[in-house]
Amino acid sequence: GILLCLGSVSLIAQSVRVGGYSLRANGNVAQGFHYTGSCPVDLKFGWGLISTGRTEVTYRFYRNNGGHTTHKESVNLPQANHSVPVYYDWQLGANTHQFATFTGWVNLIIESPNPVQQKINFTIHCQ
Repeated sequence: GILLCLGSVSLIAQSVRVGGYSLRANGNVAQGFHYTGSCPVDLKFGWGLISTGRTEVTYRFYRNNGGHTTHKESVNLPQANHSVPVYYDWQLGANTHQFATFTGWVNLIIESPNPVQQKINFTIHCQ
């Protein structure tokens, strides 16, 4: 017979969740996910990912205007209960009537290790 010793192998599936999210506009925190000022504006959407253990997370971003990332992105979460940030940048707006008040969203869609979504809704007022 053959004796097979695998030692310590972890077969426990890890899960991930979004611990928090934020929006920065031109480098400043957009209070209440609202921005009023000159446009175009550089928006930086951020999410903090937290897992139950070491794992790799694959995800995509989708926008209200139909835009989305064309490929899966991934990030390694090195340990349990430690937040790792992921970001999405979007330059948006112009000093036109269309953007006098513009409401939109960016949705983070985590595909693995478990499905999770977190949408950030926002409003910009270009002046």
